Amino acid sequence: MIQKKRAPTEHASFRINTNTLDNLKKISKDQKLSLNTYVNQIFDSHVNWDVNASEIGWIVMLKSASTELIKHVDNQTIIKIAKDAAESGAKEIALSMRGKYGVNEWISILKERAKSSGFSIKEYNEKNNTKLVMFHEMGEQWSLFFKTYYETIFFDLGSKIKTEYTENSIIIELEV
Repeated sequence: MIQKKRAPTEHASFRINTNTLDNLKKISKDQKLSLNTYVNQIFDSHVNWDVNASEIGWIVMLKSASTELIKHVDNQTIIKIAKDAAESGAKEIALSMRGKYGVNEWISILKERAKSSGFSIKEYNEKNNTKLVMFHEMGEQWSLFFKTYYETIFFDLGSKIKTEYTENSIIIELEV
């Protein structure tokens, strides 16, 4: 069995509103996580996503509304919007969120974005290849958008990229 190397930790004490702490305990128990693990996940998500996401243009929107809106857009328009969005903002997003514009930073951003959106994402590493499989349940139009958006970013970064998509998933293979 392969064991992951644990990140160094440090003890800290916090005063937390009793109702909030009770809710945290209940959620961690429901998710079969220790309270410590659950709170660390919350802190990690906040530091790596929440703090900067809204500042650089990410918004929270009802999934069903987003899905309905994009259903009425033709493929050429979706591709144009995805390319334009990637070309105009990818570098600023990476610099703001990770301090560097590179392939590993964008893999990290893609994974955090998926997690914060409630998408399932799996990463497979083999030699010099990274394969990311994201399941989003938002329909084929969104798959086309994600495919085009991430292809544009990784191509700009000089990465060899192959993508596939289905109605509710996208597969991104990168040579890193």
